[in-house]
Amino acid sequence: MARRRGSPKDKVKRKRGRVRGRSKEDKRVVRLMGEGQYYVDEDTLKEINAIDNRMVRLLEGTTIVDEQVIRESIAGMRMLVKSKGKRVRDDTIIPSHIIIPSIDITLEEAREIFKGEGLVPEDILDILD
Repeated sequence: MARRRGSPKDKVKRKRGRVRGRSKEDKRVVRLMGEGQYYVDEDTLKEINAIDNRMVRLLEGTTIVDEQVIRESIAGMRMLVKSKGKRVRDDTIIPSHIIIPSIDITLEEAREIFKGEGLVPEDILDILD
């Protein structure tokens, strides 16, 4: 007689916390303003952080900044999330770890958002390491 490995309820419990073969705890939630939320993995988050850090350096000086460069950088972050992330169902309510603004952001708004740590707090990256 074959041995059973747990009840059907145990199988459901094991599946609920999984996203693409990894637990949700291994993922972070990114909100794209105006478009919804996505689960992203560590590598994607690091790519977003690299763009974020470049934006902070670009905007922290008093030099003239081309708003098109800001919009392209934000568009790049958004494309990373859309292409490498997994969309959170619209009926799922969970907090976002990071919020990426829309590309119609003004220079003044960008200077407020992309300062200090920028969009990606370092403690989120520390958790992943």
